[in-house]
Amino acid sequence: MGITSRTDRATDTRLTAATLLEAYYCQDDRERYLLSGDVRKAADAGANALEKMATAYEMEFPWLDRSRARTAGRAFMHALFVQDEIENWEGIRAVPTDLRDVLVSDLDERYGPDPVADVRWESVEASLRTTCRTAGIDERYASLQTRFWVLHGQSDPRWEEVARAAHELKLRAMVEDPPESAVDRLGRRFVDGVRLHDGWTHRDETADLDDAVDLVAAYYDEVFSLRPEGGGP
Repeated sequence: MGITSRTDRATDTRLTAATLLEAYYCQDDRERYLLSGDVRKAADAGANALEKMATAYEMEFPWLDRSRARTAGRAFMHALFVQDEIENWEGIRAVPTDLRDVLVSDLDERYGPDPVADVRWESVEASLRTTCRTAGIDERYASLQTRFWVLHGQSDPRWEEVARAAHELKLRAMVEDPPESAVDRLGRRFVDGVRLHDGWTHRDETADLDDAVDLVAAYYDEVFSLRPEGGGP
């Protein structure tokens, strides 16, 4: 995905932003449909989330073999599916519909009452290590990203600091030796994007995505501008 002009980059940044946001939107839809017991819609949303995140990773890591980039993205989304199931397990177990065919977790397991101590976080981290190994991200990212999600799910304000630390490791895989000012600025944009995601109402998909696309496109515009012509680190 060589970027040859400012116009081309603007197109690429908005497309990448839209694809990433759609991946997260589909992830949220899967979670909502699980809790409402709609197996078909949960399965469709999950498949779309995996596809969109695989495509987003192709755009973020264009120098990788396509299959490697897509594997990394799918592993990342798989980790998010497990995270959603941890945080909503009691609600999922209360659904009268049989969800076994669309869950990552074992519906017959209770996993304990404390989501922070849930053993499935090990699975989350394992999926993220697959993302790291496949995309060339420092493997410390897996534990930091997992910690970020744990803290965020508990509304612990420390999530922001951990999220920025995890983000820096992924950024350094996407951009070789970025300036510290860019690391700080892009980290803040990443956190702002998480907050926008948190505010989605899921009543109007277009409105929700429009609220975030400019911020995320600006993020990718800077990331892509830091790369050498036509490639990555």
